[in-house]
Amino acid sequence: MSVAPLYFDSNAWVGPRGAIDPLEKWRVADVVDELQHCGIHGALVTHNMARSYDCAFGNRRLLEEIADQPRLFGCAVLLPHHAGEMDPPRRLVGQLRARGFVAARLCPKQHRYRLSERTCGDLLRALEGERLPLLLDADQASWGEVEWLCGAFPKLPVLLQRAVWGQERDVYPLLAAFDNLHLEFSAFQANAAIERIVARFGAERCLLGTDVPVKSPGAARAFVDYSRLDAAARALVAGGNLARLLGVAPPPLPEAVGDDPILARVKQGLPMEGVRVIDAHAHLVHDGGEGVGTLPMPEGDIARMLAIYDTFGCERTCLSSWLQISADTEVGNGITAHAVERHRERVTGYVSIDPTYVTDVAGAARRWHAVPGMLGLKPYFPSMRVPYDDARFRPWWEFANEHSLFALLHPSGADYPRQVGALAEAYPNVSFLLAHGAGTWEAARRSAAIARGRPNVFAEITYTPVPLGTIEYLVRELGADRVIFGTDAPMRDPRPQFGWLCYARLSGEEKALILGRNMLGILERVQL
Repeated sequence: MSVAPLYFDSNAWVGPRGAIDPLEKWRVADVVDELQHCGIHGALVTHNMARSYDCAFGNRRLLEEIADQPRLFGCAVLLPHHAGEMDPPRRLVGQLRARGFVAARLCPKQHRYRLSERTCGDLLRALEGERLPLLLDADQASWGEVEWLCGAFPKLPVLLQRAVWGQERDVYPLLAAFDNLHLEFSAFQANAAIERIVARFGAERCLLGTDVPVKSPGAARAFVDYSRLDAAARALVAGGNLARLLGVAPPPLPEAVGDDPILARVKQGLPMEGVRVIDAHAHLVHDGGEGVGTLPMPEGDIARMLAIYDTFGCERTCLSSWLQISADTEVGNGITAHAVERHRERVTGYVSIDPTYVTDVAGAARRWHAVPGMLGLKPYFPSMRVPYDDARFRPWWEFANEHSLFALLHPSGADYPRQVGALAEAYPNVSFLLAHGAGTWEAARRSAAIARGRPNVFAEITYTPVPLGTIEYLVRELGADRVIFGTDAPMRDPRPQFGWLCYARLSGEEKALILGRNMLGILERVQL
């Protein structure tokens, strides 16, 4: 990337938002500081009070709090006027720009009204007449209501926010039908989503959105910077589209100082060099597969996964097929083994054994781990519903302890901490990876409590929420040598997870440990 584009965030929030972890960020200063750290020039911002309390009250607070912040642009939360809470639509909307707002947001579900002609028609016509962009979270309306909104008001720019990967089957037909619908990617982290949407619907429909300060802005920025778009399309997604829609642009950023070598390279969208990157938590589908029934999983076979890994320099992935954790461990293990056999230099496999179906657990363990490169264990409680310390797993754990293997354990309910603790003490040669260990603040605190004092227990980070600050918390509590990089690819795209870690407030040495050196050490301890 020779010339850095404008980065303009379409989805930022300020103000108290109810129950949060004491370490979570929420102030205007937090948002401004994080945007600057991530090299994002500005943001369209909504006040949480306007959503969770009174819209007019929260809107006034927003203007007061961002008055001296040239990088923040106000989005007003509106209501239909029928109950007397707001002025009639023409007067209300006509005053928004003069007051300093550049966009509007509706929250129909939370504010208990229908997104319909009778309830919202006058308000939406007024917004359309002013061409004032309308923000709508995906959880605030049904897909049918979104379809009606875009079709009934074709000149109204609609910015769909907080849509989630897995919703492609509803989102894509809407993008195909309505040119006025736009999408941001803070939670829409579907594998290769940016490239596929740009190819089908055009770069003009895509927006950078971070959900700061809840989420890490670095995750969203890395999704754009490491996309396989040309420079012109990337610049539109990064900020050009939002600046056009709003008719405003934030000022230039001061030159970044003090970036560690990893972050400096990430800001240029360049793959890592001289830094080991190993994904400890990934999946795959069968060759040529695009989904797994309940979820689309595009480009989820091994060849196309490796192509995405190449964008940021991931040298190895440790994975399990989706089939082996969802339905059939025997056939699914075979899919994984086939990928490992073809790409031994880059792929390590997890073995899954479901004792509900497999009666000879010891024999299955010997057979599958005899396949070169099948070094990990993945019993999967969410589908097997068998506790990890169930007696039927004992022969497998004994085999793993004998050969210093590693296991990836997903949360298994309230008894999870006890189960992991018992296993870690009984099998000290096994490395236990706590899946999704940084995925929420609750998960991070639980992971720290489980791993503390147990040197063979590690916290693996991946999860869609990419919470701002949880990785740093785990490093403070456990040390950087106990935290592991993972992505859950191709369930979600690996690039936001990579950005989440690389933009964390850690030293370059700490990032290097987490990105790959810790997992490399675990792999090198295996004796098979």
